[in-house]
Amino acid sequence: MPVQWRTDYAVRLMYEAARLGADAMATVQHLAEAGSVPYDFARQIANELVRSGLMVSRRGARGGVGLARPAEHITIHDIFIAMGERTSLSLCTSDPSVCARSGDCPMHNGIWRELDEMIEHKLSSVTLAHCVACGSPTLGMA
Repeated sequence: MPVQWRTDYAVRLMYEAARLGADAMATVQHLAEAGSVPYDFARQIANELVRSGLMVSRRGARGGVGLARPAEHITIHDIFIAMGERTSLSLCTSDPSVCARSGDCPMHNGIWRELDEMIEHKLSSVTLAHCVACGSPTLGMA
């Protein structure tokens, strides 16, 4: 299941904010241009990231948006959660009520749940700081 564009754009904006360093602020337009994110989407996504607590927003001459906490403490999984993105490959693992067989299905219990755990583990183990150090904003997501 491909990553939604909104989530990919959010990762790019967060990556660009992390590249600026701790406590740095930038305009949404600057982050959008640096991350090749359409500005109209960037404004909406930045607002969602502020509401979720991953970014902060300040008004004024030294204002803009920036990371709400150090890049070492923000994971790619955090961004997925903030954007409401599912990390599950199958509907039955994210919502077992969609399938009456979820409890005894070998695919559900033996494959999908295991793959979902692997994906969540990977997304939870990669921080923005790691992405900056590797020079990889999207880890091949787009």
